[in-house]
Amino acid sequence: MIPPMDGLSIEVVGEGDPVVLLHGALGWGAQTFAEQYALADSHRLHVVDRRGYGGSPHQGDVGWPVDVPDLLGLLESLGGAHVLGHSYGGVVALVAAGRRPDLVRSLVVVEPPMYGISDHPEAQSLTEDLGGLARRAPDQDGAEFFADWADLVLGLHPRLVSITVNSWTDLDRIAAEATRIEAMPLDPPVDWEGVRRISGPTVVVSGGWPPETARAATDPKRIRAAAAFRETARELAERLGVTVTEFGASGHNPQLTEAMAFNDLLRQVWAAADYVRR
Repeated sequence: MIPPMDGLSIEVVGEGDPVVLLHGALGWGAQTFAEQYALADSHRLHVVDRRGYGGSPHQGDVGWPVDVPDLLGLLESLGGAHVLGHSYGGVVALVAAGRRPDLVRSLVVVEPPMYGISDHPEAQSLTEDLGGLARRAPDQDGAEFFADWADLVLGLHPRLVSITVNSWTDLDRIAAEATRIEAMPLDPPVDWEGVRRISGPTVVVSGGWPPETARAATDPKRIRAAAAFRETARELAERLGVTVTEFGASGHNPQLTEAMAFNDLLRQVWAAADYVRR
């Protein structure tokens, strides 16, 4: 068996069938999946900090090219597992699943930012702007990059960005720096046929992106961000032959904002996958 690569921080909680949880950009495992620890009552959770984030030190490249081998090594050592990927973590999960569908018992991905796969105008516009951000990133520090990233990807107001940066912990600063240098996830090399060979369910989750204020309802960048996530999820679901599962009261983090319903979905997916395996 191939063990996980040295230096990767993986928190293991609970007993039962194994689950691997992969966080996205600007975060880390325990923060992203704080509400999913309740699932340790029936499953053994492996909460991963991707390279450069949380407790996993930065040792060169950051992003899916190094995360995919890490994930495959972990899955190999576990003899397969259920996989949950949030945002960028969903990109990693999809690339890995396409390469080794036999190691993935079920797959749930939440709004992977693979805007390059969609021909929707909002997704294409955001793809172009993120390409410009990638060219600027080497000359920015973590806070400058975060301000641009949050504006483009989430449509956050500059005042909220400033409040967020002023409340950062050391882990937040580490995450911002990792996001600044990690490989862009816009159109990664996913083997779609391979992903479709997963024996258990594959679920694509999207948030409803409800407007939080009257201003947000008409803010062009927030509207574009919501449309880009929504349309990318639709294209992803179409390629995989599934429908999008939408959490209408959530934005990009339904695993936190609608935790009870999200956890119920995971339990249903895992139970269905276990039924198929019997």
